[in-house]
Amino acid sequence: MGSSLGFLLSLFFAVQVMAYVGDLTVIQQIYSALNSVAITAGHIISLEGFISDNTRKFVENNAKADIIPVDKDYLTVGEVFEYVVTRKYEPIIMSRETMILEVRRSVMIGYIE
Repeated sequence: MGSSLGFLLSLFFAVQVMAYVGDLTVIQQIYSALNSVAITAGHIISLEGFISDNTRKFVENNAKADIIPVDKDYLTVGEVFEYVVTRKYEPIIMSRETMILEVRRSVMIGYIE
């Protein structure tokens, strides 16, 4: 009887740990997707000089995220352009509120590798 009760109580904690690990795994996957999309979007921004509608659609389609300029939307060649790629996530157990995951990157306008 005592071992059955102990097993049931340990399941309660095991479920919480599995939910926490699930949250961490999903957050890592979202961060990886945001990072790769932000790098590609940075290359596009460097060529175009601003965040175009095509860049916004690319970010939306590939990462289900939004891209937002930090300072101003248009810059001249040689200036550094900062932008944020952001996405919302509803965690299972880590928080009661919606988490906002974001990746901040910068790129030089007009720089081609």
